[in-house]
Amino acid sequence: MLSLRAVWLYLALLCLPCLAQEQPAPQAEQLLQQALLLGNLQYQITPASTTAEQLVRDPAQFHSFRPLSGRQAILRLNEQQVLWLLIKVSNPYPESWQAMLYYPFLPADRISFYQLQPEIPSVKLLGKSGSLLPYSERALPLRGYSQPIQFKANEQHSYLLQIQDAALLGTQVKLGTLPILMAEEQQQLVGEALLTGALLLLVVFTLAIARAHRNPAYISLALFYLCFALVLSVLNGLGFSLLWPTYPELNPVLLYISVGLCLLALTHYCRLTLLRQSGSWARLLNVLATASALLLLFSPLYADGELKLKLLFSCVSLTLSLCIIQALLVSLTTNLAGAPRYALLSTLATLCLLLVQARHLAGFADWLNPGLLLLVAITALALPQPRPN
Repeated sequence: MLSLRAVWLYLALLCLPCLAQEQPAPQAEQLLQQALLLGNLQYQITPASTTAEQLVRDPAQFHSFRPLSGRQAILRLNEQQVLWLLIKVSNPYPESWQAMLYYPFLPADRISFYQLQPEIPSVKLLGKSGSLLPYSERALPLRGYSQPIQFKANEQHSYLLQIQDAALLGTQVKLGTLPILMAEEQQQLVGEALLTGALLLLVVFTLAIARAHRNPAYISLALFYLCFALVLSVLNGLGFSLLWPTYPELNPVLLYISVGLCLLALTHYCRLTLLRQSGSWARLLNVLATASALLLLFSPLYADGELKLKLLFSCVSLTLSLCIIQALLVSLTTNLAGAPRYALLSTLATLCLLLVQARHLAGFADWLNPGLLLLVAITALALPQPRPN
């Protein structure tokens, strides 16, 4: 018994250095390894007509900033409102230092960086960015929005971020150096490029199945995967940086059009594969799902701002739910051999779209890219294998 206690005591002594290493490192050391998520942010929401000079020179309005809680990672705004973030940054080094303020929420329409000059009081405009400006006008070639800032030894500055969007806005701001931010973006690009490449391979594989089985339904399924890849490119910023960098006016509408096309292709695939031996209920569900997809597809023509966002979530939920119910109904009421497989594909499509929205609109859960790759792989296994010619 004594020897067992000695062993436990020895193991505890060995763990003490490990516990000491888990203590948080000073900010200066952390900034050498990664970009830091800034805390102690303050915010307020004002009418869009409020300028930075008006906000700073009015003491009552300037002291209306409130602390930003950890639960407020996403704020909902309308077209007549603008979000202001107040940030205080100190130089952790005893010498001059150049850093970057980085705002990673890609759907933001416009963002302006200001440096406070409290002795006047006034503000100095550092730069502008946003999804409504051409990609070439960004201060740095990053998919997010960045602004270089300069510090002297042991200096502290306060910054204002003016952010405008018609629906949702993220509230997270990072601080880091350019090499660190570039390295982190390259790591994200690897996962997103793998996912996009897997989807494009699945498009080719599905077209091969369509040719081998002489079944036009798989062409609709290939179109679904292709549109899904377009949805990803819109959300992760790759499409804007590579495909339409000089046409920022496409950014506010392409998400709704690509998701609408994605849902329309899926409902057409279900129509061609499930309705041959199904009853009137399945046909009615498919008509409702198609109408919901068309409603979202043409939403940029009649809806703006928050209404488009509500249509996005409601139409995605309704259309995919109807596709799943339709597939399950056909599986239970007919002898169609592939109906369970179609129900699985509809469920996987639902999970994929929900995970994509959670990953890019909320800005969390980096493990979702491997999860999406796994779902894509399962989808490929669920498809029938192409027959040899």
